[in-house]
Amino acid sequence: MTERTRKKNILPEGLLFGEANFEERMRKEVQPWLKNQVKDGYFRSWDGSRIHYLSAVHPRERAAVVFSHGFCEFSGKYHEMMYYFYQMGYSVFFMEHRGHGFSRRFLKDLHKVYVKSYQEYVKDLHVFVEGIVKRRSESGELYLFAHSMGGAIGALFLEEYPEVFSRAVLSSPMMELNFGNVADWQVALLAAWSVIARWDTRYVPGQKGFDYTYSFAGSSCLSEVRYAYVFRQRKQTPEYRTYGGTYAWARASLRATRRLEKYAEKVKIPVLLLQAGKDTMVKPGGQEKFAARAKNTKLVRFPESKHEIFNGTARIRERYYREVFGFYDS
Repeated sequence: MTERTRKKNILPEGLLFGEANFEERMRKEVQPWLKNQVKDGYFRSWDGSRIHYLSAVHPRERAAVVFSHGFCEFSGKYHEMMYYFYQMGYSVFFMEHRGHGFSRRFLKDLHKVYVKSYQEYVKDLHVFVEGIVKRRSESGELYLFAHSMGGAIGALFLEEYPEVFSRAVLSSPMMELNFGNVADWQVALLAAWSVIARWDTRYVPGQKGFDYTYSFAGSSCLSEVRYAYVFRQRKQTPEYRTYGGTYAWARASLRATRRLEKYAEKVKIPVLLLQAGKDTMVKPGGQEKFAARAKNTKLVRFPESKHEIFNGTARIRERYYREVFGFYDS
């Protein structure tokens, strides 16, 4: 069987949800699975912070997949994906990054994302893997799945701890921020001024809190039923309304992207980097530079996809999951 044929056949028939049956299958399949198989817990991180996580250990585990989610995201956004991974024989371990979901907050305003350094995220992830994942995994084989901001965190983790994971998927990783028409020198000047002005906890220009506005057209996905699923959770749960970045977070993000590019050659394991062609959140240049320096990286492009490839059209989603599971299974 050729590589192309094997990837074509990797997905069991009927595994993926469509548009028309999404809500019904989420209700009949995923919600019972979440209730009966997924465990909810907390752990104390390196600085004593209380970090929230979900886990589901497969009785015939092929490998354990650790998730590193994106900016302003939370576990509920990944219910569908975690279910697919479990059905494919993988245990799933999902940690909500500090300042997100039910993990520790450092500001009273739950809408704001605040962090001093991405090393805080990386150290949280390391404590999670060493203290929770390795102890509960049945196989001892660990894979990483990381999206967007979580991809930046994941890349930094792979550079610092190159032997923890044996494979990694980086989905639309944040390796170069998109500031629109603002020049790099203007970004640098504003970042420097924000330190002098002590604007650490202020929103950066263009960012704001969750205002309950339904805006599928302006979102990063192409599947409206999936957008609506996440939107309902934001409306219902205050901890899920995290929505905008602060100056402290933005400066930390700039430092993180420079660092992950500089040390990309330290990443030795096989990496699958999935790039969205119509991404307005991150620029492709940083991803391409990382892929060129991390020599064992395969870059796969989805020209018609927005930032959230896993929330694309049915055709995009099918190709996406074939790539992901084909890579993990190879």
